[in-house]
Amino acid sequence: MKCLSTLDVTSGDQLKVKRRTIIQTQKTLSQQNESDDEEVEILAVHHVTIKKLDKEEPFEDEVHDAPAALEDGGQATVDELKELNLGTNEDPRPIFVSALLNPSKEESYHQLLLEYKDVFAWTYKEMPGLDPKVAVHYLAVKPGTRPIKQTQRRFRPELLSQIEAEVDKLIAVGFIREVKYPTWIANIVPVKKKITGQIHICVDFRDLNEACPKDDFSLPIIELMVDATTGHEALSFMDGSSGYNQIRMSLEDEELTAFRTPKGIYCYKVMPFGLKNTGATYQRAMQKIFGDMLHKNVECYVDDLVIKSKRREDHLKDLRMVYNRLRKYQLKMNPLKCAFGVTSGKFLGFIFKHRGIEVDQTKIKAIRDMPEPRNLRELKSLQGRLAFIRRFISNLAGRCQSFSRLMKKDVPFVWDEACHNAFESIKKYLSSSPLLGAPIPNKQLKLYIAAQERSIGALLAQENESHKEQALYYLSRTLTGPELNYTHIEKTCLALVFAIQKLRHYMQAFTVHLIARADPVRYVMSKPVLTGRLAKWALLLNQYEIIYTPAKAVNGQAVVDFLADHPIPADWEISDDLPDEQVLFADVSSAWMMFFDGSTRKDGAGLA
Repeated sequence: MKCLSTLDVTSGDQLKVKRRTIIQTQKTLSQQNESDDEEVEILAVHHVTIKKLDKEEPFEDEVHDAPAALEDGGQATVDELKELNLGTNEDPRPIFVSALLNPSKEESYHQLLLEYKDVFAWTYKEMPGLDPKVAVHYLAVKPGTRPIKQTQRRFRPELLSQIEAEVDKLIAVGFIREVKYPTWIANIVPVKKKITGQIHICVDFRDLNEACPKDDFSLPIIELMVDATTGHEALSFMDGSSGYNQIRMSLEDEELTAFRTPKGIYCYKVMPFGLKNTGATYQRAMQKIFGDMLHKNVECYVDDLVIKSKRREDHLKDLRMVYNRLRKYQLKMNPLKCAFGVTSGKFLGFIFKHRGIEVDQTKIKAIRDMPEPRNLRELKSLQGRLAFIRRFISNLAGRCQSFSRLMKKDVPFVWDEACHNAFESIKKYLSSSPLLGAPIPNKQLKLYIAAQERSIGALLAQENESHKEQALYYLSRTLTGPELNYTHIEKTCLALVFAIQKLRHYMQAFTVHLIARADPVRYVMSKPVLTGRLAKWALLLNQYEIIYTPAKAVNGQAVVDFLADHPIPADWEISDDLPDEQVLFADVSSAWMMFFDGSTRKDGAGLA
């Protein structure tokens, strides 16, 4: 059964009629190929809904705030900034540098920015578009997909003039063109920019996105980019000026992006915001442009760009290299979102400083200001926010244990005292969230693991340049199903395997000292016969250089805090069957059974 078409008709402000055509189908063997099935339509039904509109019924035009990517301002830095003018008093061209620069250094930045003024765009007209040889966006709609024309939405009269003005602006800069007889039509979604209050047009591309396959071009691993950006004396943050709009749509796909406005039907000539796979297309272009600079003095995540220098005196030289590359490919940056020569800044939701990584305080504030969840949807929203900053929270799974039962199917949502206490505990922890470090090359890492009754956790740490141990990454997860029945040493093994799987990129590049109350590697490797999960664990552990150190032999604030967050239950007693006080678990092997075949010789019986 399938829905062939949907038709909505609104009669003035009185009635709304919706008609759906439902087709019932039946599979039969194809006459041309008996091995294939084909669907045959056997019945058509029209489902009609007539609704009387209430005079107070709102229009379908609630205006939400624009996403951060569409905002015009807001530099990604925590340093105080100073505004420079690259234009004139009559035609200002503002741009921002660190307020901490001395007058001589500030003048050097000013002169460099004036020299490369053309790599920035203060208006749409200053964006000629990225060289098509670098990137063009293709939709690759799945063959056989039935086009969808979305039902027209109504807008309040006071919004119409603003929408029409935005459409006129997009036409003037060449981003859109009028189209006739399109096969796909989407609706516009007006959003309001927080800073300027202006209306911006987004398009509801949900139907078209479902018809397009996923582009599997890999985006960078955020953890690696976070680590690679830390520990630099000078940073500059840049953002593409209406970045997506600088890449052209393929000619054959332009009309598929058709959308309805009060002025008519238009389609995009450039890649619009909200279309599927646009992030992959943009990242592919950035890799072509900055390929030899990435992970050296440039980090790039879609349209967010960071230029980094280990030494402050090298930063202007690094900026000049980047500007030359931007000029070569006609890629423009948004000057209102740029900050140059700073010592710290925001990137990918984290704050980078020379001495480490912090959580963006706006994300912590959003969690601390949240009311207690009233339903499952709000609880999932809370857990999503926590998951984003999980590397900063020790034993997150254990702290959220009270929430787990509410996530189970057919369990009524009751926010009890245990949930309240857990939520308050998380808020208290976040009030003094730790400063995390980034791994220093050629220095060993320390991996702390711990297992509790219902959760496992890990901490990756390293001694910094001051010979003080600094946390790099926290991990935890809840045990499920049969894992709850594992012995304590098996849960410790699982904690190690979990940490290796999540931190593989660290494990492959460093020698790791494993610190735990028991040695899970020795437990696995000492088994005479490995089967099932133990065999899988052994294969995984053999790939890495892991050196075990008893937790008792390690001193340091990191381990003290970590073990305090992972208390061992009282009923998990250390075994005293062996004289080695570090042994937490002893496995008793079954007795050997000997078989005789009955053969004999002069000096006794034989063995088989």
